[in-house]
Amino acid sequence: MNTLAQADVARETYWGITSVEYAVFYFLAFVTVAVFTYGVYQRFARYTQGDGESFPRVDDLQRRVVSAAKIVLSNEKQFNRDLYGGLMHSFILWGFLTLFIATSILMVEEYAAKKLFGLSFWNGDFYLAYQFMVDAMGLLFVVGIGMALYRRYWVRNHRLWDRHTSLEDDLFIWTLFALGIGGFLLEGLRVYSAGIPDHEVVSFVAYGMALGFD
Repeated sequence: MNTLAQADVARETYWGITSVEYAVFYFLAFVTVAVFTYGVYQRFARYTQGDGESFPRVDDLQRRVVSAAKIVLSNEKQFNRDLYGGLMHSFILWGFLTLFIATSILMVEEYAAKKLFGLSFWNGDFYLAYQFMVDAMGLLFVVGIGMALYRRYWVRNHRLWDRHTSLEDDLFIWTLFALGIGGFLLEGLRVYSAGIPDHEVVSFVAYGMALGFD
């Protein structure tokens, strides 16, 4: 093992990725965002085709927005009817959101802070806290997907069959699971290739995998 000074703690952003793979990554990212944007557009276009309501839908807008955000972020409706399902969806939601925010932070550091202002904040204590949160919430994400797989394929919950058992559904849930597990495996290999530095213990899942590789 090796140790670095606290201020020097960081890691390579695109470890092991060639220029071709770098281009493919951003191409796929662009396609994903484009498909998502089109899907959102289709949903709102369908809403606009509805008949006019006899009562206002946007009155007391601030209260409506706060109430809707509370329901979505707390997942309270799901918890009220199904504790297992509530935990499962919360783990997936918060794990995914954390990983999305973590990726966005890297993008800001790489393409805004560095290129525009010559600043780098993804190091030292910030880096250590970042790595811990990503591993912790990434683990919750994988656990949540595992709970979904268990309910779908082992328990065979009646609400998940018929209209929710297409090949597309199977591909979606297994792809999410593979992305979660694959991310940890890749991170574990990176920690191992770096000589298992002591400070990487904050990435406790990847650190444990690196020790296993060793």
